Amino acid sequence: MNVNQKDTGAESGPRGECLISLARACRNALTPFRNERRRNKNFTFGRQFEELIEVEGKLMTEQEYIRSEGGVPLKNNLIRKIVRNVGGLFRDDLEQQMQEWEPEVKERGRLNRFETLFTRTFEEFLISGMAVVRKWRGMRDGVYGVWTDPVSPESFFFDPLARDPRGMDMEIVGQVHELPVERFCIAFARDPVELRRLEALAGDERRMTVYEIWQRTGKLVKSGDRWIPDHVWRYAYVTHTGVILREGDSPYPGGRHPFVVAAYPFLDGEIHSFVGDLIDQQRYTNRLITLYDWVVRASAKGVLLYPEEAVSSKYDFLKVRNEWCKFNGVIVYNSHKGTVKPTQVTGNNMNIGIGELLDIQLKMMEDVSGVNGVLQGRQTSGSVSGSLYNRQTENALVSLRDIIGTFRSFITDSLELDSLLARSS
Repeated sequence: MNVNQKDTGAESGPRGECLISLARACRNALTPFRNERRRNKNFTFGRQFEELIEVEGKLMTEQEYIRSEGGVPLKNNLIRKIVRNVGGLFRDDLEQQMQEWEPEVKERGRLNRFETLFTRTFEEFLISGMAVVRKWRGMRDGVYGVWTDPVSPESFFFDPLARDPRGMDMEIVGQVHELPVERFCIAFARDPVELRRLEALAGDERRMTVYEIWQRTGKLVKSGDRWIPDHVWRYAYVTHTGVILREGDSPYPGGRHPFVVAAYPFLDGEIHSFVGDLIDQQRYTNRLITLYDWVVRASAKGVLLYPEEAVSSKYDFLKVRNEWCKFNGVIVYNSHKGTVKPTQVTGNNMNIGIGELLDIQLKMMEDVSGVNGVLQGRQTSGSVSGSLYNRQTENALVSLRDIIGTFRSFITDSLELDSLLARSS
């Protein structure tokens, strides 16, 4: 965490408590989003039976319920496969973009490892519907430059009244930092006296929670011979107890804040992710697979019904069983009139249409995600021409164009802020 040093020192009071209340209110407003993000992340990375269900008045996870019934919670993680496919498409697109960048942009991209950073941030965008990075200028590992750090939506918050999909109406943005005490003291101490004061403030705590709060405020600025209203972002670093560690006007070009944010689709302020649309299909697929396994394990497979009167005097049932299991076994018995012959029974209840339902479900998963066989690299019929195949690929990309295009705009905003910071150094 980079902290600007040209600002006021630590102080406590009603203003700090007011800032903390404001930040917590904004963060609490995003609780449903964070809960949905955790759910989406669980499904993406295979934790797909962790949802709570009520069984006879008792709450338990789906996994616990399936095991209590003697089943095995099986899954076929289709979501992860689809996310990898879309991520691969984006990475190809990003590599093409990077070839067109100016030399200084390419150098910043090399220092910040933009290819990895933006690919992982895009994966976050697919899972949660939000992408956030934070910009700063300074020294890192002995190199002075403009740096980009990823920000987890878990720790990010913004104005809950914002409705502009471009983020231009946000009045508050910020991040919650969980810092080890040593790093906390080094980040905010400007001299030995302040270092001791911060150590005393931390007390016996091993980690300190610091709220980084950026708030847009109005002011009048002189333009020629008249004053006109304008807005400027002010920042404050405040501990969870309301102690203001730093505050001041934005040092960034244009007086803006350091975050670059993209939320999708942000219609009336709502965030809905790509992965969130796939969860219902994934759950139903898992249930069909688990049900199929349940039926197969509960079905008769090679069970022998052997009547007592069909047993030869030379055989006991143990010998009959052993002989039956041989591929060339022969069982001798007295064929009296009216005697029932040995019969091998195979259950017919395995063919109850589960396979057909799974095929339908897999097709629906492709329809909902927009990632069909062409985008998955699945081979098509040999009779399909190259031009037709390319057209099928282009048509398949239409459903993904909006979400990938939104993230492209996010990258453009990120690079523009980089350039502004580089020119102002």
